[in-house]
Amino acid sequence: MSAQRRSAGARGDGRPSGAERPATPRCAAELARAEAAAAAGDLGAALLHLRAATALEPARAEAWHNLGVVCARRGDMGAAGAAFATAARLRPGWAEPHYAAGHVGYRQGDYAAAERAFENALACDPGHLAARVDLAQALLHQRRPTAAAGQLMRARAAAPADEAIWWLLRGALLLLRRDEDALADWAAFARSAAAARVPASARMKVAALASAGRGGERTVEAGALAAVLEHRFVPGESQACAEALALVQYHDVEPAALRALYAGYDELMAVELGFASPDASPDGIPIAPPHAMPIASPAATPASAPTPAPGARRDRRLRIGYLSADFRGHVMGELMQPVLAAHDRARVHVTLFSLAPSENADPATARFRAHADHFVELADRDDAAAATLVAAARLDVLVDLMAHSAFARPGILARRPAPRIVTHLGAHGGVGLSSVDWKLTDRVADLPDGAGALRERLLVMDGCVLPLRPFAPPPARYSRDTLDIPRNAPVLAAFVGVQKLAPRCIDVWRRVLERVPDAILLFSPPAGDERAAIVRRLSGFGVPPARVAFVPFEPSHRTARYALADLVLDTLPYTGGDTTASALAAGVPVVTRCGRRHAERMGASILTHAGLADLVTGDDSGFVDLACRLLADPAARAAVAARVRAAFADPALTDPARYAAALERALERAAERAAEPGARR
Repeated sequence: MSAQRRSAGARGDGRPSGAERPATPRCAAELARAEAAAAAGDLGAALLHLRAATALEPARAEAWHNLGVVCARRGDMGAAGAAFATAARLRPGWAEPHYAAGHVGYRQGDYAAAERAFENALACDPGHLAARVDLAQALLHQRRPTAAAGQLMRARAAAPADEAIWWLLRGALLLLRRDEDALADWAAFARSAAAARVPASARMKVAALASAGRGGERTVEAGALAAVLEHRFVPGESQACAEALALVQYHDVEPAALRALYAGYDELMAVELGFASPDASPDGIPIAPPHAMPIASPAATPASAPTPAPGARRDRRLRIGYLSADFRGHVMGELMQPVLAAHDRARVHVTLFSLAPSENADPATARFRAHADHFVELADRDDAAAATLVAAARLDVLVDLMAHSAFARPGILARRPAPRIVTHLGAHGGVGLSSVDWKLTDRVADLPDGAGALRERLLVMDGCVLPLRPFAPPPARYSRDTLDIPRNAPVLAAFVGVQKLAPRCIDVWRRVLERVPDAILLFSPPAGDERAAIVRRLSGFGVPPARVAFVPFEPSHRTARYALADLVLDTLPYTGGDTTASALAAGVPVVTRCGRRHAERMGASILTHAGLADLVTGDDSGFVDLACRLLADPAARAAVAARVRAAFADPALTDPARYAAALERALERAAERAAEPGARR
């Protein structure tokens, strides 16, 4: 929350403008002494001088307001709130005491009270930009993104060149799955920044890369990727850096460049959390003039990593914690729920740490609770408090199921709340923090050195690193006629989001379409505006809309879509995880291409462990040749489909108990191995 943005008519220093009569000489002297003491950091003296000023002139709203500010800085929120209330009563129509009271509510975690206070400030001054922005943030904390987006749109209209407001609105729109609106707003902001010749910031570069991934301009996308990889992220930019780490996985990036980005992120987080000193002063952090006395914005207090409580444990089971936002009806939840149910409770003690708000709970959440010894909700805790709760569980190993996916909380991991931390699933990549010891993998999903891209050590488990689903024939729910798909056209299922459609992926798929002129790409995006993005992107890279069809996305009937498919072309370089496993479980063959990084090898891991390594190719041309050969030979394709069904009907491949046992063995090894020398890798 910024205390720096003010309405056009406000002084910007926290004092009332215009109507209050000049202070008496004695009161003015006390106010000046208070200001000087606050500037010197002597809040005790400032408090004494302000109390003297209010005693001399009890009706002076300015004195009560600044008294509230000093009380808030000293941590006395009760006294601060009372002082702001007095200032507001003494000067009706003055927005600043209400605005400051909103900060008090925010600091106390009472976001409903903060919302009311910011609304009162806006009632006094509808042009108070800071109050509108901070109202939006209070609404976001109350998980009301639609209302927050409305406030931020008004703020954007008032300050179209304000980067912080644009970034907040972008986050709210993405949370609402309004990606096309976020794209349009980015274009508008980028035009205004270019017109003003504003240098591109970290956030602007990351947004440019994300937006380019929804367009079809190769040169623009290549430039955006290069700009992100070349950017030196500085303290205050960790959120943008984390998003960059998630985005670049979908692109053809040299492992060394990816590892360098991870290393920069690790150092950045260490500085932001106070574990290390910055090499240089952070850029772009506004410093308020001392006389303004703004309440400090709420932020994580630098702290050392939490330490588990001492004392001997009577229960010698391996204590495992799982950290996720998806202990619910979600793809990742569906993968892990059978595994957790199959854990050997005589060997392991399980605690689930949920990052999702309690209102997101569904019937699947109740099943997760039943499979755990403890279920701990962290959504309403900041990272430091959440890490303390995790540490209190006295785990042997914490398993992160998020990496840098949506709703991840790497700030918890950075505080090392467990003696060993393993990252697993969530995304095809690492976290990049020194506090994360291991990346769970298998004998195919990573090369022995992680291709030089990962910073985590590799923890190799038996079998496939991804839990696989058993074969279930897809029901015939959809008709080719109703979807305008020619009855004899080969259908290539591509049930992925637009972000997986990398330039090389579309180039390779286009080569298949050129050799099989009647083939159709079939998509099933969950969001309506994703259709437009898919068509725009494919068209930009030479795949005409006539070669694209769509089948409705229905969460309860996801499997039925595969009844329309003849073959699945895996994405590259970010290969499929559950998308590949789901297609194979429906009996549909998948063709993949194996590369060097973890993201490029997951499809190969799934197929190899299923005994279907002949569907794995080593280069782009081999991928095209294999796909075209299967499409041209229905008998060969049917034989492969029969092998797929047989493989995924074999319990040895898909048994959750077998997977859980392999996972337990791997985590036991992680817990037993001593930490390697050197805190930072």
